[in-house]
Amino acid sequence: MCPRILAVLLVITNCYMPTVGANAETVPQDVTYSQFASNPSSFSGKRIRIRAIFVYGFELSTLRSPTHCAEHDPPVWVDFDDTLQGKSKRLFHDFPKGMGFVLATFVGKIETGEPYGTGQRVRLIVNQIEEVEAEQNAKRGIPVWVPQNCPSSSKTD
Repeated sequence: MCPRILAVLLVITNCYMPTVGANAETVPQDVTYSQFASNPSSFSGKRIRIRAIFVYGFELSTLRSPTHCAEHDPPVWVDFDDTLQGKSKRLFHDFPKGMGFVLATFVGKIETGEPYGTGQRVRLIVNQIEEVEAEQNAKRGIPVWVPQNCPSSSKTD
């Protein structure tokens, strides 16, 4: 009788454990851009929700502060998960073509350590776009909603 009980407990444990991990991963941590910028590697392996400006173009895919000129924008490469679905997928496909700026709330996982994109050591893999507040093609210049007159160390293009 004991071996049967042990076998049943092992089956239940194996079935339950992946479910617990999956549920825990679905709840992102709300992070302000300032919190993230102060120590991006402290969020490694975590899912976060962040409001930021996504700046993209040829060999450019990064985040910027939505509210102020950051003294030091962390070099974060941004990738979008191939499994974007529903509203997130539609929002992503509506981004301006070519080079652009998008002010939005993104949910994704932070990875650190390896070189990503053009050598950044931090990467945000976006798997959900919750809200797009503004977007503009770079051909029209830098949008007024992007913090202006930033020092040259905070490049936006």
